Amino acid sequence: MSEMHQEAPREPTTVLPRILVNGREELMLERADAVEIVERLRETHVDINGHTFLLKLDTLVVRLGIKWDVKRELVFEHLKTAFERIYSEPNWCIGINEDCFLGMIPEAGKRKGALFMTELWRELCSFFVGDMSALEVPLYDVLAEDVDCLSLKKIDINACYDVDESGNGPIKARAAGTHPDGTHAVDGKADGAQAANRPIIVAATVSYAGRNLKVASAIEPLFEMKKMVLIGHRLEAMVMEALDNTLLDRKGLANLDWGLREMVDIMNIDQGLKLLKLRTPEQRKMMMVVPAAFSTFASARARQKITAEVQKAAAEMGLKVLFEIRGLDGVPPHRVLEIVSLIKPYCMTAVGSVSPDRKIITGLAKCGLSGVCIEYDGAKRDEDGLRDYLGALAAAAKASAGACMVQGFDNYRQMAVARLAGVTHASMKTAALMSPRGAAHMAASAAEALKETSAPLANKLPHD
Repeated sequence: MSEMHQEAPREPTTVLPRILVNGREELMLERADAVEIVERLRETHVDINGHTFLLKLDTLVVRLGIKWDVKRELVFEHLKTAFERIYSEPNWCIGINEDCFLGMIPEAGKRKGALFMTELWRELCSFFVGDMSALEVPLYDVLAEDVDCLSLKKIDINACYDVDESGNGPIKARAAGTHPDGTHAVDGKADGAQAANRPIIVAATVSYAGRNLKVASAIEPLFEMKKMVLIGHRLEAMVMEALDNTLLDRKGLANLDWGLREMVDIMNIDQGLKLLKLRTPEQRKMMMVVPAAFSTFASARARQKITAEVQKAAAEMGLKVLFEIRGLDGVPPHRVLEIVSLIKPYCMTAVGSVSPDRKIITGLAKCGLSGVCIEYDGAKRDEDGLRDYLGALAAAAKASAGACMVQGFDNYRQMAVARLAGVTHASMKTAALMSPRGAAHMAASAAEALKETSAPLANKLPHD
């Protein structure tokens, strides 16, 4: 994406819009790179072809009130990440002025583009302030007017729009209480549960020694399995090559240069803490799991930065901290014990993350850890096979460190099997919660099976 994305919107300037011919409204660009934006619009013709859209965020600004100043950056990050999750180059987006978001979608038809921007607006509002589907969508068609000026025209989302495309007809406004795929909330309660657990991803790029990576962060719900209760969240990173968006697996992460991995971990923690701060105290629950590589914790500079930031955020949000030391395959036990002793003063407890191999798990005994974290491998198994597989790993983890945490399940059925297999803690893969239908199912399941509790958390991970 263009470097222009990285510039934060400027502080507001009170300028009354000027009405142009044909009822179009003038919008002055309050950015140093306004000429570049206008030139890109003109060169690609995305404006005159009807593929450029603008969302005015003033309604959201009013709803947030005094919170807008602290949440403005998160709002624009949210929009940018949601846009780029669906549309990559040559499509592009940028936040402009204090309260506007510009999206250019040459790869989609005008109707499809308008519908996407509409859903982007609704999801944004739902996350930050709640349902605003009853209000008119502040969506505008955009033309480049001058070197620093755009002209806008309101789009009537309920009118027939670009009927020459396939799927002719008006763009229907989604009724409150329904999900984007048309499914309804369960007993009118799903929206609330979905808002509390909806996975939101933010992303940024890090560069080191000529290599560029995208670090996309989310907060995964973490469950205590014995009582099936939500106890907190895990700051999870998805790391991709900036060039082609190739997702790095465990082996790819382990092979990263230590300096680059340190930047990835720090970025993930920074982004994850911002996401947690958006939640209410009730939604955050009691604990946050903060992962970082062994090499990162072994760096005095990185360790000091992480522990200071996490300790401060934990105090502000009233949360307990569990540090997850990743990449412990092959690390000598005495080195693990050394790092655990250095971070223990700054957390409730620590767990070690290794490959799902019983021999490697056994090597974590007497390392000062309170549990072993294993990433679910995603292999297809029937329920009996899954139970046997997880049972063997859980037994090894309990023997070595007392608790077994499995990260990255695809659905609640797997979590139910894991509970029977002896897994003590588990988190759901972020991608499994991303689809509208998956979110609706998640909300229903949460309401029925995952009853939340306000009981205090023990000093350490619970043992059987």
